[in-house]
Amino acid sequence: MNATAWSRGLEVAGGGTGVVSHAGPVLLRQLTDRTGLTAALSAALPSPDGGLDRGRVFADLACAIADGARVISDFRVMGDQDEVFGQVASVPTAWRTLKEAAAGGDRTRRKITAAISKARRYAWSQVIARHGQLPAVQVADRQLEGITCIRLDATVVPAHSDKEQAEPNFKGSGHHPVLAECDNVREPLAWMMRPGSAGSNTAADHLALLDEAIAALPPQFRRKLMVTCDGAGASHDLVKRLDELAGRRGCELVYSVGWALAGREKTALRLVPETAWEAAIDAKGEVRERRSDEACGNGRCGHRACWIEEAHVTELTGLLRKGPDGDRLQAWPKSMRVFARRERPHPGAQLTLLEAADGWRYTLWATNLPEDTRGWRGQCAYIDAGHRVHARVEDHPHREGHRARPFPVPRLRAEQGLAGRVDDRLHPAVLAPAPRPRRQARESRAQDPALPPLPRSRPARARRAPQDPQDSRRLALGHRDHHRLESYPGPPAPNLTSENRPCNQGKENRGCGTSGYPARQPGRQRAPTPKNRSRRRSSRRSDRHLSSVKDRG
Repeated sequence: MNATAWSRGLEVAGGGTGVVSHAGPVLLRQLTDRTGLTAALSAALPSPDGGLDRGRVFADLACAIADGARVISDFRVMGDQDEVFGQVASVPTAWRTLKEAAAGGDRTRRKITAAISKARRYAWSQVIARHGQLPAVQVADRQLEGITCIRLDATVVPAHSDKEQAEPNFKGSGHHPVLAECDNVREPLAWMMRPGSAGSNTAADHLALLDEAIAALPPQFRRKLMVTCDGAGASHDLVKRLDELAGRRGCELVYSVGWALAGREKTALRLVPETAWEAAIDAKGEVRERRSDEACGNGRCGHRACWIEEAHVTELTGLLRKGPDGDRLQAWPKSMRVFARRERPHPGAQLTLLEAADGWRYTLWATNLPEDTRGWRGQCAYIDAGHRVHARVEDHPHREGHRARPFPVPRLRAEQGLAGRVDDRLHPAVLAPAPRPRRQARESRAQDPALPPLPRSRPARARRAPQDPQDSRRLALGHRDHHRLESYPGPPAPNLTSENRPCNQGKENRGCGTSGYPARQPGRQRAPTPKNRSRRRSSRRSDRHLSSVKDRG
């Protein structure tokens, strides 16, 4: 069976009948065929006799994920449109394909990786043939050309059910994979699935992922590299490995990793003079500043007193290498430089004692960019912008497609009435405990401040003012506090005298005491329970019958 023959004769016309939903995967499916990914996967994955091509199934799964599928059962969206996509595997066939690949172990994984790398080499060669080079790396308002940027980052994927390797973590429960992405083309190069309890700065995982990411690049794009990592994933072993790769002959590698704010860094920050801080720039290449409260009326003025700088950058290498205590970075590579950025903290930020004292929030990072670098790239402001752009890895579309929807924790925390439910208090790691507001006296459910107002189809009626209770003992403290109050017996009954004694002397007096019972006294009377109501009715009828017989006698 030819796995790529489905697109022959397929055309787009405006005079057809019917509606084609999810037409976008058609282009993705053709892309997998034109780049050779489908054929390479078919060669790597053996197909059973008479079964569907396993490479076609894997390629369709990738198209479904890019189309927004979150579970394997979403794969049937393509199967329901056989007039467009041709023969598509069923959901059970997709599960069998995944199980066969998992049973193959590391050998099958290497074959699949080689097939993807082969398709990537062909796709990138077509980009070079058309544009002359890969897309440049955007750094503020400038572009780095001729450099391949790899960004290492870990992400937490929540798991809403019991899955393999799903373990508790600081965001609930799920997985904690680490991935390497090419920032030039926004494409993932290597992934590593890890349990949810895996650490963010596990050096062994980052080193293995770095080697796989470099191996996934075509050979001509491995000469000039730029590797970035945040402070959570940085470690001494990772920096040492990056320094070794940067020392290879004929290769250039510049890294930028996060740095911890420890005691030696705080001591160095206290020694930095105010004149050594340079203004930082934003994503547009402009100075990060704002208008002061006492500025003049001209919003485009250039008065220095009318503008307040919000962020500054400086280098701490000299104070850490040649400070009063000697070389504090002796165990680190000689080519490593440490920079610091200070900015005004946002409301609610967690600050250290140093940051709370001077009112600035500090962020540090390390790089091996040479000091004699010329041009805009050697300026502290652009070195800072080159590291801050690492946050762009969080906004990649394919990461949002693979990531499951998280729990609605912010919304539940904002609504205290929902965050205090019993079902939510069973999971303290997911939801923060919040007190549940109780209703006030004579307050209905619609007036509960924790619940949104109910929609009304007609105007609300004017409510009558509540009447004052006759006795303060009948006030209810709440739905759960009724057991604390004793039942109100009513006003005391008057003494029985001849004036209020019931009479049975005639039909004209039967309304006040025909059955021989005393007249009902005013006050609260407790209604009989349903199970004794029929028995009491029968006894009353028999008593009435006997009293009538006595009257006749």
